[in-house]
Amino acid sequence: MKKPDEKRYPVRHGPHPLALHVASATHNWTAAAAALPLFHLGGLQIHPDLKEQFDSLRRRMAGCDLEQLQLLILKKAQTRLSETLAGLRAYQDHTYVRNVPAAPVFHKIGTTEMLNYGTGSPKDAPVVIAVPSLVNPAYILDLREDHSLMRFLEHQNIHPYLLDWTAPGAEEMSFGLEDYILKRLIPLIRAVYQQHGRKIHLLGYCMGGNLSLAAARILQDESILESLTLIATPWDFHTDQPAHLVALTTQFLKMDRLSLPEKAVAMNIMQLFFFSLDPTLSDRKFRKFDALDPASAESRDFVAIEDWANDGSPLAPGVARDCLCHWYRDNQPDKNRWSIGGNLINPAHLTLPGHIITPTSDRIVPAASAKALQEKLPRFHHTTVPGGHVSMIAGKDAKTILWPKLASYLK
Repeated sequence: MKKPDEKRYPVRHGPHPLALHVASATHNWTAAAAALPLFHLGGLQIHPDLKEQFDSLRRRMAGCDLEQLQLLILKKAQTRLSETLAGLRAYQDHTYVRNVPAAPVFHKIGTTEMLNYGTGSPKDAPVVIAVPSLVNPAYILDLREDHSLMRFLEHQNIHPYLLDWTAPGAEEMSFGLEDYILKRLIPLIRAVYQQHGRKIHLLGYCMGGNLSLAAARILQDESILESLTLIATPWDFHTDQPAHLVALTTQFLKMDRLSLPEKAVAMNIMQLFFFSLDPTLSDRKFRKFDALDPASAESRDFVAIEDWANDGSPLAPGVARDCLCHWYRDNQPDKNRWSIGGNLINPAHLTLPGHIITPTSDRIVPAASAKALQEKLPRFHHTTVPGGHVSMIAGKDAKTILWPKLASYLK
């Protein structure tokens, strides 16, 4: 039994879905040795981009003892699987606990909150609203008290607000993307504008960039926005994606959870979809994590971001369907067919100034997907920032690379 004063650490059951991560790593590594004979005989299907490496490796293997080689591969596979499983356990057992003071709620509609991070900002400070994705928690922009984009902006004499979608309530359970934009995002933008009486800078991250762009297009005639900044925002949902994407999306849309309007879609289902786009990512990152010192800042940072990635609220089924159907299956934005409230969301119709920021190594939003948006917004200033989809905005280097750039854009 724990003593009353004994420190308690979180019990992690992720990454989600855990069984899939373990089964995938086990299958990949145990199949390696079994695949060797087929590889040697040229009987494996090889991606065209890897054909040259395939031929070179087969030539180098020509004089090898295949039995000994197979044993070596089996031992290496067992070692790598052990490293993956050890990394998963090390993550689950890590002592990091997020402990960040809650920002005051400026305004709330339904379950959607506008959080005010600028209570100490000067009255004439520029005002920015940050809009995150609906799929993951908003606190990626306020990850730790000493590592928070929101708090950094306040220290730069900017008045930041963070839109927190939170979990859907009874009303939001019937929402799709259009409802969230028209009934939550736009009214909350207007409320902030009325509070300050000056134009608002709008900043959208990931899927929040798509929602922000739609809101900016609809609000354009009201002249209440100063600028639009889009960070790691996808637009062409088919480019540089796996060949099985459309078929995968179609199968997901057949799930009962996506067809029952009264049932929220658990984050495990959406995690499964994104896992399917890059099935080896989990194995790679947890093997790398296994080699870190648990007491290191790098280890803490990994766990903080991984906790966030596994902490999403359930989605309204209409939102999940809209994302999978309108975006990933039909690619409506890039085909100029995405409409919200009768308004065609064509970026070329925007007259706002703005910025597009893309990371150098984004596995969630391929560079070509973001480039499609750049081509439709040639007036926007484009910046490339080192890092991945999440590390760019919340990694250890974000406060010295991306955040100062954002502050300079908003002043």
